[in-house]
Amino acid sequence: MVVDHISNCEMYYVFGERFKQAFEFLKANDIRKMELGRHDIDGDNVFILVQEYTSKTIDNCGLETHKLYADVHYVAEGFEYLGYDHISRCTETIPYDPVPDASFYEKECQYVLLQQDDIAIVFPQDAHMPQKRALVGVPVRKACIKVLL
Repeated sequence: MVVDHISNCEMYYVFGERFKQAFEFLKANDIRKMELGRHDIDGDNVFILVQEYTSKTIDNCGLETHKLYADVHYVAEGFEYLGYDHISRCTETIPYDPVPDASFYEKECQYVLLQQDDIAIVFPQDAHMPQKRALVGVPVRKACIKVLL
């Protein structure tokens, strides 16, 4: 997993052309003004999900992995904790389903606080739990860019 600030996103172009497309899109578009939902950048190869929600208790979050896509999380407004653990330390609770491209795990993990303009890149080996609140839930506007690996 990579956690950084959007101002450093060009460092991650080395991950490939699709990551470059994802970050160029973030730099060129104001997520705060975009319509909620899916927006294609390069069809199913790279697309963005613009989300708005109140950060949640751990009971309403899931620790997940993906096999086909890496996720680029970008917090446009608000803040949330992102849970993380290496998949080798996780106990699967819901087996892989190819339709949502996700497996789910017991919620034992560590957390990093993502604040406005922070990014997090998670790969298939990175079990991650987005949307977790701190002491109280706060409004969050966020983009999750799915990058086909």
